[in-house]
Amino acid sequence: MSNTPQAGIFNEESTHFYFLEYGLNDKDREAVKQALAETLKACKIQYSEVSVVVSFGEKAWHFLQPSWMPATLTSFKTLQGQQGHQAPSTQADLFFWVHGADISQVFDVALLVDQKLKQIADLVLQERGFRYHQNLDLIGFEDGTANPETEELKREAAVIADGLSGAGGSLVLSQKWVHDLDKWDEIPISCQEAVVGRTKIENIELEGEAMPDDSHISRTDLKVDGVPMKIYRRSAPFGTVTEKGLLFLAFGCELLRFTSQLESMYGLTEDKKIDQILNFSKAVNSSYWFAPAQEDLHALLQGS
Repeated sequence: MSNTPQAGIFNEESTHFYFLEYGLNDKDREAVKQALAETLKACKIQYSEVSVVVSFGEKAWHFLQPSWMPATLTSFKTLQGQQGHQAPSTQADLFFWVHGADISQVFDVALLVDQKLKQIADLVLQERGFRYHQNLDLIGFEDGTANPETEELKREAAVIADGLSGAGGSLVLSQKWVHDLDKWDEIPISCQEAVVGRTKIENIELEGEAMPDDSHISRTDLKVDGVPMKIYRRSAPFGTVTEKGLLFLAFGCELLRFTSQLESMYGLTEDKKIDQILNFSKAVNSSYWFAPAQEDLHALLQGS
């Protein structure tokens, strides 16, 4: 029987999101497991309508479960791209993605998670995301348009296949992107469309000569050895009037789904062309994670 992905990965009804990253500071494996188990239990009992997805960095997973490692998982390594563009590694140990329809409950769960983890981990990133209009990024284009459309295709893209280590779980890429909206708004809509590779109002993909080879779509809609590098995006806009952007979040069945797209975006390919979106948005945080299947998560924590 196949393992079961964490349910919150595929819950698309949420409008409010918290992204919480932690670095472990406790060397007692059982204490960490107990804190995690108590956290998830409390969230489920007190706030059953809020989704909580927990993921682990490579080092944290090895610390907590030294007997096996998920297929292809590694820590994020800083990408030095063309024209001075960079995706810095800010790899941490634990990632909690909290989301739901009621901001009060989502906030309460974020507070609960942080309170429960204070004794074993240090908070290194906290950001609140939200649904913006009709699933728009703050640049005004719909986000996640290229996501697989059916449940079967979503799981095919996002979930590690049966027979592989970590089957039923997902590899995860999280990045915080800060937009320069002043610079973005200075260019005409036709130029914005060329950067993204879609029309802004109709959300129609450009075709033929109208599609630049350095548009965002051109650099990320890839095949490797004939296999489409599809991922399942769950990103959310974030921000204040002084700093705003996109909390990029994606789930994949293998790390290659992420690395191939990032290398293409940053010009680490034969043509050395960059994704033009990099001239308007900057990645400031980047990490890889493993979101274990429910059965593997239970097995990890049940001994605590």
